[in-house]
Amino acid sequence: MSAAGRSTIAVALLSCLGLSACATSAPPAPPAREPGQTRVDVRTEDGPVPPTPAPEAPPPPAPAPPQRAETPPPPAPEPPPAPPRPARPAAKSRQIVLNFDNADIEVVLQATADIAKFNYVLAPNVRGRKVTLQTVGKIGVDEVFPLLLTILDVNGLAAVKTGNVYRIIPREAAPQAPVRTVVGREPANGPAGGELLTQIVPLQHLDATEAVGLLRPLVSQESALAVHPNTNLLIITDTATNVRRLLDILKSVDVVSASEEPQIIPLKNADAQELAPVLQQLFATGRLRGGLPGGIAPPPPPPTGGPPRPPAALEAGERGPTIVADRRSNSLLVNARKSELETIRRMVEKLDVNVHGGQRVFVYFAENSKARDLVATLDRIYGRGDSGLRTERVSTTEGPGFPGMIQGPRGPVPPPPLGAPPRAPGLGIEGVPPGAEIRMVADEVTNAVVVTTFPRLWKEIEETIRKLDKMPRQVLIEVLAAEVTLTDDTKLGMEWAIRSGKFDITSSPSGLLPSRPPRSLIPLGGAVPAGLNIFTFAADKFLAALNALASENKVNVLSSPSIMTTENKKAIINVSTSVPIVTSQQVPVAVGGITGNAITQSVEYKDAGVILTVTPRIGEQGTVALDVRQEVNEVGAPEPPPINSPRFTKREAETSVVLVSNQTLVLGGLIQNRRTFIRTGIPGLSKIPILGYLFGAREEKIEKTELVLMITPRVVGTAVDAARVTDEMRRVTPDLEKSLRQAPRGPVIPPTPPPPPPPPRAPNQGGQ
Repeated sequence: MSAAGRSTIAVALLSCLGLSACATSAPPAPPAREPGQTRVDVRTEDGPVPPTPAPEAPPPPAPAPPQRAETPPPPAPEPPPAPPRPARPAAKSRQIVLNFDNADIEVVLQATADIAKFNYVLAPNVRGRKVTLQTVGKIGVDEVFPLLLTILDVNGLAAVKTGNVYRIIPREAAPQAPVRTVVGREPANGPAGGELLTQIVPLQHLDATEAVGLLRPLVSQESALAVHPNTNLLIITDTATNVRRLLDILKSVDVVSASEEPQIIPLKNADAQELAPVLQQLFATGRLRGGLPGGIAPPPPPPTGGPPRPPAALEAGERGPTIVADRRSNSLLVNARKSELETIRRMVEKLDVNVHGGQRVFVYFAENSKARDLVATLDRIYGRGDSGLRTERVSTTEGPGFPGMIQGPRGPVPPPPLGAPPRAPGLGIEGVPPGAEIRMVADEVTNAVVVTTFPRLWKEIEETIRKLDKMPRQVLIEVLAAEVTLTDDTKLGMEWAIRSGKFDITSSPSGLLPSRPPRSLIPLGGAVPAGLNIFTFAADKFLAALNALASENKVNVLSSPSIMTTENKKAIINVSTSVPIVTSQQVPVAVGGITGNAITQSVEYKDAGVILTVTPRIGEQGTVALDVRQEVNEVGAPEPPPINSPRFTKREAETSVVLVSNQTLVLGGLIQNRRTFIRTGIPGLSKIPILGYLFGAREEKIEKTELVLMITPRVVGTAVDAARVTDEMRRVTPDLEKSLRQAPRGPVIPPTPPPPPPPPRAPNQGGQ
């Protein structure tokens, strides 16, 4: 037989053996799964039906990724199309087996999303993670999604639902994600056990901060617990299963204790704000217990072999009392059990003692104010009024039999009685025990305020005195008083002359005014008295107008004083002459034909001139409110005999204005008509009686003058401002500066030399 024939027979034999093996041998067992392989079996059953062999062997599946879930192809439809079956019942009846061994998270999500029919978005920082999922038996399709949430939670991931899409993100980023929010004490309905949500729980009896300490050991590190103290709300962000568990715990501990009751414990000597934290801390550490002798007991031992219980993890019945300090009445507000109340009362009785030995004497040396004024103000602040505080302003005289003892208006001031009934609470000092007294003395020799009170009350009184005894601000008031002779151009006054442009100010010799047109009147508010005009122009503009008139000898500067005054203190500028006035006259009467020659007159002097009174008030923004009172008195013609006293023409105005520091205020409008007679004639002949009128003439001249005052306030708030003002005054008055330098000076006493240092000590000898 040829070689070709032998090859043909061998191929035929091998083919027959292969066909017989396909018909008789069992299917081979599946190979062992390598790590990373996936098996998903999906079977549809309509109840407990015994398995039947398939009528035909299914064709070999097409090659696909081993991790993708595969479902058997649906049976071919009948020639007449049957109505479609509902998808939901079919999905519920399907049973599947999930086996993922160290599979990629994307593969697991893709497989479960195809089965459970949900949409998802995978965060970039989640890709590449490996998960393992294996079910021993068959599970329903409706159990796939809860199982997936559990797998995500175990692997530090979370599914956050946004609309119809689930966002797969790391668990630590879940509290900041827009998870579902539920308000109330009942668990939410609907979300799966592993789905994240935020529950806002209002607590009725348990403090929210205490609840956080209680629940913190029961949640994972990725869960969030927050507190809103004002509304006592507890905010929990965790899975729905954990939230339900925490709500069950809160229902058990957020209950009112039937044995608790509120009490008010007034203090006599101790400070409530200092004592309350001490007692609260003792109860918080668990070292104080009620119902035992002395109120002190060791803390309960921890369970055998377990860690010690933190104070925040105590049950609701074991948490400490609530102790709050009321500063106004210096009392403790306590909410505790009866046994704890007894313990607290015993502790307060031992701690509420006077450690300073009663009232003490405190001395404050005033620096800027008068001690008498400070005592008067303090008496109005801490006075008798309607409060339980009693103050006494006493003198520093010594009483008989009690040398050096402070005396009151009716003798020695006794200490307050111990059992004095408290008065109704009012606006006195906070924390003052009922019936307490504060005695204040003003020592005018040392300008000191002496206060007798409790040490803990002195802190607030001293703070009040320091605020009252602050350095007052000062105002430098510069005044220019000038008398202007009005001409035809200024017969209506300086204000209207400037407004109507009667002066060619730009060409005035002083050159102080800019070339812009004159500004109009600026109203300053408030009622202006009749006869007094108040207007403000640019200071250089008004000075230029005065210079223009001064060049024609129409301006007479009466005075230009400057005065410094403190805030709310009256400053008076008096530029006048004292004129004697006869107020009464006694003529001797003839007695027995004899008449005395002595005539007795009573003379009174009256100021004639300009008197300006200014009271400044400084605002916080640098404004200065001025209360201005201007008085002008002029001497007129004397009265005919027998009075022979001169007449006075008085012009007075009073107003209030508000200026900015360094702004100039002009007061004008005080116009006076002066009538003078001028007689001229031939020397010698014009003085002949009767005939002299033929050799002379008499001329009547009417002169109209206006008194103008320019007031410029300057705020001097610090020592630097005062030094700057002094330097400016020296620059504008060089003659005064020169005179001060040339003035003889008295001998200067040299400073006392320091005492010589002590001689050095000899070294110790002989062990001495």
